[in-house]
Amino acid sequence: MPRSLKYLRALLLVMAVLLGLNTLSRLGVVQQYGVSAGTSPIVGKALLAIVGFTFLLACVGAFFLLGVPAKRHWWLTLALPLLIVANIATAFAIIPSEHVGAGLVLDVYLCNGLLALVLLILLLKRPVRAYFGVTRPATRTKAA
Repeated sequence: MPRSLKYLRALLLVMAVLLGLNTLSRLGVVQQYGVSAGTSPIVGKALLAIVGFTFLLACVGAFFLLGVPAKRHWWLTLALPLLIVANIATAFAIIPSEHVGAGLVLDVYLCNGLLALVLLILLLKRPVRAYFGVTRPATRTKAA
């Protein structure tokens, strides 16, 4: 197993822990201040919990999937940024704009943005792709 894959798996566990804490923090903000106008409080809390904990479970699942070299596992992990976008959008849509503070902004940029970027960089490294059998297509050479 390549060293960068070991780092990637560790990063997924760190992201899972941070996502659990961030989701609980967001639910606390919604509990204290309510939700954005036009959103039911129960629906808002449910959406935050479902999206946050689904992302958490996806990170834990990706940790276990990346332990076995299969192309499908690599591609499923590559789809994690879609959940990142859903997590960010849900947080900004549900939490009232007057209560979006520095904590939420740092959470979005550091935990969701920066760690996801590191995840993608580690996932796209050549040794990791080779371990999972994901290669670049062969280039065509022109005949002389």
